Amino acid sequence: MQYELFDLAAKTGKRIGGLDVQLSFNRFLNYLEQRIAATGSVKKGFFEYVLNKFLSNKHLKESIPLDEIKYFQEELELLYNLLQPPLDDEGVNLWGLCVPIDPVIFFGTEAFYDLIRKSAGAMDECKEAAMPTAEMIQQRLQFIYTIIFSKVFDQPYSPSLELTHSVNFQEEGLAKYFRINIDTRFVEVEVKGPLPELKMAAWANEIRNEDFDWEKGLQELPLNLFAFRGFGIITIEDVTEEQSVENIKSLTLNRNGHTDAGYNDQIIESLKSLLGSSKIEFGLLPNLRVNDRLVFSGEDSGTTVLWDAKNEKGQEQTLLSFAESYLNHPKTVIFGENEFSGKYKVIEGYLQAAGIQSYALLPVYHSNKVAGALEVYSLEKDQLTQNRLVKLRPILPIVAQLLQNTVDEFNTAVDSVIMDKFTALQPAVQWKFKEVAWHYLRDNHHAPKKPIIEKIRFSHVYPLYGAVDIRNSTIERNKALVLDLRYQLELMLGLLARAKDKTGILLIDEMIFKCKKWLGTIDDYFSDYDSVLLSEFLEQEAEPLLKHVVVSHPELKESVEHYFATINEAAGDAFKNRRALESSMKAINTVISQQLEEFNAELQKLYPAYFEKFRTDGLEYDIYIGQSIAPQRAFDPLYLKNIRLWQLRVMAEIARIIGSLCPAMEHALETTQLIFIRSVPIDIAFRPDERKFDVEGSYNIRYQIVKKRIDKVHIKNTMERLTQPGKIALVYFNRNEADEYKGYISYLQNEGLLDNDLEFLELEELQGVSGLRAIRVGVVV
Repeated sequence: MQYELFDLAAKTGKRIGGLDVQLSFNRFLNYLEQRIAATGSVKKGFFEYVLNKFLSNKHLKESIPLDEIKYFQEELELLYNLLQPPLDDEGVNLWGLCVPIDPVIFFGTEAFYDLIRKSAGAMDECKEAAMPTAEMIQQRLQFIYTIIFSKVFDQPYSPSLELTHSVNFQEEGLAKYFRINIDTRFVEVEVKGPLPELKMAAWANEIRNEDFDWEKGLQELPLNLFAFRGFGIITIEDVTEEQSVENIKSLTLNRNGHTDAGYNDQIIESLKSLLGSSKIEFGLLPNLRVNDRLVFSGEDSGTTVLWDAKNEKGQEQTLLSFAESYLNHPKTVIFGENEFSGKYKVIEGYLQAAGIQSYALLPVYHSNKVAGALEVYSLEKDQLTQNRLVKLRPILPIVAQLLQNTVDEFNTAVDSVIMDKFTALQPAVQWKFKEVAWHYLRDNHHAPKKPIIEKIRFSHVYPLYGAVDIRNSTIERNKALVLDLRYQLELMLGLLARAKDKTGILLIDEMIFKCKKWLGTIDDYFSDYDSVLLSEFLEQEAEPLLKHVVVSHPELKESVEHYFATINEAAGDAFKNRRALESSMKAINTVISQQLEEFNAELQKLYPAYFEKFRTDGLEYDIYIGQSIAPQRAFDPLYLKNIRLWQLRVMAEIARIIGSLCPAMEHALETTQLIFIRSVPIDIAFRPDERKFDVEGSYNIRYQIVKKRIDKVHIKNTMERLTQPGKIALVYFNRNEADEYKGYISYLQNEGLLDNDLEFLELEELQGVSGLRAIRVGVVV
């Protein structure tokens, strides 16, 4: 035991001034007297002996000056034995005595004094010392007022206001954490004057708030109204393991609150503290995958031994293979044990070359899936003892969440690059975009300047193109518009005539003249420009005039309101024909889209392909299929033949369904079906500016040109359009393509989907395109 005055507040420079504090044993001695009177056990004799020892000391007074504590060495020893279990080891027990509510220590165990000296010596690295002065003072004031409320105003202690500090200091390069508890049962609080009238329960509750106004609080209830007598008992508990776990939990749960540079370092430092050795290192190997293939992080500094090895020439693929094998068949591996052979030989050789003497690789699971692995290693032997490795068990679920967070962040980063540089993607080609996004992220960590994103291209793919178009959609739109405008103008004419009869305003005659002129102008070739002019006339001239007239002639109000209800786009009769047209077009496009979606779903089951739809008055679509789109699966020409037959069947089904729908439509419409056949493969590339795929190479451009121009092509030497309602037109260049499709058509004719009216046609020359031919066949409705 040691007897030495040690002022912690003086060390920190965070003392609260103006406190009336005196060391006294009175409350303790009173307590002993009460226990003696109340007990009849063997303890009674010991209590009497301690009490008499104190009372016989000639230096015992109401208040004892600190410089006289040296006269109470034997008494303090007895006090320690009275308050602590007799078998406690003084060499490890962290226990001491201090003056009331002030951190001035005057007696304690050897271990206690050793700890506070080390803490004071490293005060600049100590968590308590690092705490801002205002925050430290606030904590001490909360503690002092808690004692006052408890002992003067009978307010119960709140556990959240107990003086409990987490203190850490550097020892052998490690952070250690201690919890300080001060027992104040032998502290008395004396009131030195009249107390202010305060709602003490509410006041005691308010001081818990971080934003409590302490300046105001000290004025309302000054501390100089109180005197503190007695002594406090300090116990310190090593909570390094507990705090290390909490630190890792906090880092894991609050990932966004930490910078990338120091995040893993903080995790590893907490793991070192948990195991109690600065000579043990850790590595975090997250299960990062691109297209189900393991990859190492692209960061400049990895967190694993495997990353360091990967950076050596020729090591990356070897170690990736090892890590892939390990994560597919995970188990705990410890360097030097018999199991470390065979497939583990590659890592064993590297560890020996790196001078690593102790190594363990622990699989980590999240939701029953391998989230990665935790490396534990040291350059010294005998560091990975069983006792130390056991301490990692409670932390593994937290490490699992940490690794899963890393995996999720990696996947989000890859997806973010895809969304930023490309677009939302189909599963068939998403693997390629992920690979390019991963390369971009990886190179971004190493390149001296921002890397250029790789070009996304697929070579040697077979194209299939189809289009279902609503026949004469522009003409039908114009017809609907003309019918609606005629109805609106006739309604307006009737209103203006009634207004003229009621008011006699000459200007109304001009409006009537203009309306009649517009009625004479409207025909089947009514242009968009004419439509705009008519709308301007109605909205800026005729309709304002009606609103003006109705103010002075309320009897016209009902008729005018009917007019404005009629021109309501959502429900008025002046839009009836246009709404019917749009409804019919929507129904047709819904049928087309559903059929194509089902086609695509079945297609992907057969072989991954890129499928893209384009909305026009109907729908167009592109399909690209080939080995480069699905490199992990062998491509066979039979897949292409199967898809061609499938495409023809789907187009026939679309024409049949729409043909059966026509009689029930609000506005009768018809569709044409077109397929462009090309047997020669092409190359396609993603165009970031348009966020879609397009053909690549000057020769392949011809395919794109033909697609754009064949929808309105005529049969050679006629004015007849190739595409006709109720028929499927198939455009081709090569006779072999026609022969292939003849077989498909014959099969579907036998199935009852196609008519026996097959035509072979030559087509007119298009600009830059000649030699086009076509097959045309009717669909059975």
